[in-house]
Amino acid sequence: MLSSTNLTQYEPTWESLKNYTVPQWYMDAKFGIFIHWGVYAVPAFGNEWYPRNMYIQGSPEYQHHLETYGPHAQFGYKDFIPQLTAEKFDADEWATLFKEGFS
Repeated sequence: MLSSTNLTQYEPTWESLKNYTVPQWYMDAKFGIFIHWGVYAVPAFGNEWYPRNMYIQGSPEYQHHLETYGPHAQFGYKDFIPQLTAEKFDADEWATLFKEGFS
């Protein structure tokens, strides 16, 4: 745990973790946004479980994958990786969107 004044090391034990204290900045927070983004955003179907569900026969993701990309043996999840380029990502635009959406 890195703080502004020292570096605290924890051991992989419950006793060690009991020494953790929540930082004041976290306790003072009034609102937060958590977003995670990954390769699953490339097919943009369903949710972040797409890489699991696309291999489960009968699931909507499985059917979508076959209809859109073809057989899994020819186009698997790994084939989406090079397509996650983030070329249009704009952090300032996202921050503005969140600010406007909650004001």
